Amino acid sequence: MRRETKRLRTEVESFFFTEEVPYALAMCRICMPLAMLAMMLPRWAAVRELFSSDGATAPLGIGYGYFDFLPELSGPMAVALYSSMVLAFCATCVGWCTRTSLVIGNVLFTYFCMLDCASTLTKYTVIATHILFILTLSECGSLWSVDAWLSGRKRSHSAAQPKLLRQRFPAWPRRLIQLHIGFVYFGAAMTKMHTPTFFTGDQLQNWMQTHLNFRHPFGEYLSLYPILLVAMAYVSVVWEILFLFICWKSMWRKFVLPLGILFHFMTLLTLGLLLFPAICYVTYFSFIDEEDVRRCSKWFRRQVRHFTALKSSVRWLNACRDWMGYPIGWQMSSRAAFVFTLVLFSVMNVELEYWQDPYGIRRTVGRHTLNAADPLLVEKILAPAERMRDADVFFAIDTGTLLVGEQLANRRREFWHGETMIAQCHLIPPHDDMWIECQIHDAQHRIVDRFGAIATREMFRCNFSVFISEKMSPGDYSLVITTGGRPVMKKLIHVFPRWKSRSTPRSASIWGPSANCRMRRRQKWWPSPDRFFLRIGLNT
Repeated sequence: MRRETKRLRTEVESFFFTEEVPYALAMCRICMPLAMLAMMLPRWAAVRELFSSDGATAPLGIGYGYFDFLPELSGPMAVALYSSMVLAFCATCVGWCTRTSLVIGNVLFTYFCMLDCASTLTKYTVIATHILFILTLSECGSLWSVDAWLSGRKRSHSAAQPKLLRQRFPAWPRRLIQLHIGFVYFGAAMTKMHTPTFFTGDQLQNWMQTHLNFRHPFGEYLSLYPILLVAMAYVSVVWEILFLFICWKSMWRKFVLPLGILFHFMTLLTLGLLLFPAICYVTYFSFIDEEDVRRCSKWFRRQVRHFTALKSSVRWLNACRDWMGYPIGWQMSSRAAFVFTLVLFSVMNVELEYWQDPYGIRRTVGRHTLNAADPLLVEKILAPAERMRDADVFFAIDTGTLLVGEQLANRRREFWHGETMIAQCHLIPPHDDMWIECQIHDAQHRIVDRFGAIATREMFRCNFSVFISEKMSPGDYSLVITTGGRPVMKKLIHVFPRWKSRSTPRSASIWGPSANCRMRRRQKWWPSPDRFFLRIGLNT
């Protein structure tokens, strides 16, 4: 028992405290501020409105009963601090006074996020603040930074020392970033497992049909295939659970990390998420170790030898390095320059915001004033809520023959005698408890059959099973959905004779130009649909 405990302790110490060159932390330090600036720079023009006492802040503490949890500063002070945060992120990216820049940027970023919980404080900002805090405690500025250049930690090109003179530090900051993103995925999977509408595809379908985040090109298209959404939901949950256990240095890392890159790229295309995938991609740099960097360097050196343009670029960079020299001993001047630049940049931004004059105080016609609203509009806003229309409750109606979970696996409009058609009526919650009726009308608008069901307020869909018997002569029919005796939507279907009949016209079939030949081949090798699904246990 003692031997096993000692072995476990040795493995844990080796996992967290093995010394390495912080390549991964340097990559995270360079990329994380860029993602933060992509979010914070567009908000600079609205700093006074979002983060100062002159505007309308939404502090996080109010929701928990702490009304004065954070101070609300005046407009010029908010602009000055916001500008300091932006400069701190830029300095972090280039590695100038890295630890000081990380402290300033992380503290101010957290402060502004908690002052605007309505739009600025999101899930990815919480992840970003934790990553920035870990980078603050690390030695991410010892590599590929201005600090490393000022301290003279560079490559030695002498024959006696041909290797890189890199300082090595414990690996625990990189391990904490890896564990952090792993626990984020694991917690997200646990949350999704307790959300029933996620596995039915309803949540993903509603997200894809809206553009709440940003416009996305493929979301509305993929929402037409609910079976694919259900499969994606299960795959994503399984991947998020397994990520924490198989993302380490093993053969599975070659699969789980590219799958994560593809997963977040699909959220960009289908859900319109821009910054959340960027933050997660930054954390993936923490899985790069010295061996990976060595392989990439070896590949890059081969490319340099093969391409003249790359060789000339490397030669130009070496000339610039020799011209800049080794300015050892400039650390104190660099810190003084950083403080001076920070103050100057903040003052310049305050002056720029002053001349921008967002409230029109210095306009010749006077400051902006609020205009009185139209009385009719005020009356409409303050009026009691109107009853929801039937057209706003019913979304669509689909027909098919096979259910997988709660979704139709084969959407079609053509049916044969002997099949069981499933008419699925999609609803938009919240809605009232209601009685829904599905009527089948023939070409002369006569009711052939009708079915009814109760739709409770939490239901997303209502299914009707209709057996296509021979009493329904071949031809066109329409499904009419009604509630309270009022028709809401209609869908056209076509009924054919049994498949064994060879009198089906070519134009009425869905099998293409050689429909009769394909139908005869199908009758030879496949049984009828009802017998086939009865054999495999999927009869509906």
